Amino acid sequence: MLGVRRMSGAEAECPIVSQLPDSMTDLLRRRLASWYAARRDAVADLPKPPAHADARPAAAQVEALRLRAHTDPVTGLPNRRHFLGRLAGVLGQGAAPECSLLLLRALNLGPLGLRLGDDPLERRLALVAEALDAYPRRVHGAFAGRLNETDFALCLPAAGVADETARTLLQALRATPAAGPGGIEIVIGAADGLRSGESGDAMAAAGLALAQAEAAGPFSIEIHAAGDGVQGEQVWRDRIAEALHDGRARLAEFPVCDRHGQVLHLECPLRLQLEAGGPFREAQRWLAMASRSRLLPRVDLSAIELALLACSRDERARCVHVGAASLGTPGFIAEVEQRLLAEPEAALRLLIDVGDGVWLERALSRLGEAARAWRAAGVRVGVEHAGASTQAFVRWAELGLDHVRIEACFVRGSAADAAVREFAAGLAALAHAMGLSLVAEGVDDAADLRTLFDLGFDAATGPAVRTAGRAAG
Repeated sequence: MLGVRRMSGAEAECPIVSQLPDSMTDLLRRRLASWYAARRDAVADLPKPPAHADARPAAAQVEALRLRAHTDPVTGLPNRRHFLGRLAGVLGQGAAPECSLLLLRALNLGPLGLRLGDDPLERRLALVAEALDAYPRRVHGAFAGRLNETDFALCLPAAGVADETARTLLQALRATPAAGPGGIEIVIGAADGLRSGESGDAMAAAGLALAQAEAAGPFSIEIHAAGDGVQGEQVWRDRIAEALHDGRARLAEFPVCDRHGQVLHLECPLRLQLEAGGPFREAQRWLAMASRSRLLPRVDLSAIELALLACSRDERARCVHVGAASLGTPGFIAEVEQRLLAEPEAALRLLIDVGDGVWLERALSRLGEAARAWRAAGVRVGVEHAGASTQAFVRWAELGLDHVRIEACFVRGSAADAAVREFAAGLAALAHAMGLSLVAEGVDDAADLRTLFDLGFDAATGPAVRTAGRAAG
């Protein structure tokens, strides 16, 4: 009978060693136990962020302010200002190479008495909103909104889907009390295959289609195609992979400034030259396809390598963006750590932001792991495109993050709109209570810029910041 092997104290504390077969050599067991103890001690020595459980009521209060400022009180959908802000972000700085915009109009609301508090009407409107909101819940990158008393909107992060989506919506609504004889009659107009441009042009194209659908009568659909055909997924994959392989990538540079106009660091989104000798394209043209093709980790590593090289060259601080989906890729966090440790001086000048959204919610534990590893190398880690969930501020602070960047659509209009201004002030107070720095993204109005700094924002970026910098210079 074989004897039972007795483990040393260090080996017994190591879960890896305790699972090894008895045939494993003692030397390997001791080495694994020593490695585990060293890693455990290193993690234990890292500074632990303070607990912020008592801040949850404040986060809930700020969340209520967000809902007041950015949602329609009847349907719960984003309001017109917020929807148009997101649409401008998608077409100007978003992640989809093409998208579809659907406008839905409820025709016969007049006799129903369109008043807040009218229960029968609100139930009908809620059914329309529920049908639209099913897409953002199921399709990453989709978003809906209520534009006015009669009109709703839905943006989908793909081309060639407007007609099928419109027919599915009408079929669903005609089967509910929200539509049909005596109920709300629906028409849909859409612009399909939208590329980068002005949100006003996209709304005009979809609005023309909506007007033609309305002229045709209840439950009509009119689809207008925008631009030329869509490239196949394999073509996109090949172009992106070749650009990365050939080094046809570079970083753009946009200043992030404090209230005194001092440049704190450069925001550096990655550009790719998809065709040799062609222009370097913004992420809105290729990022979604890079993600679908599982090339996002390679894209993010390329951005980090370029940023470290630039920081070493001119000793200026830079911020790059990493997709939350990359955090879940095996080995990605360690690969970034290796690059940081290879360039320790440059790493001290680097900021890494992870995009907020559904993918980040699924990767919170990995974000904590990344924050511990990368911050130990001197990197500042934060979340970008935030603002949709202020409850997340508490979790991010507990993970030890350094800063949060608020998406432009959540603070646009803060100078003129009291509700938005109150929400922005609550954000600043909450972030500072969590020990987080707060940055406003994409500020395009000088009055908004002054207001946000007066409310306590630590930094900002966007056209208004660049204009102020040029005027100061």
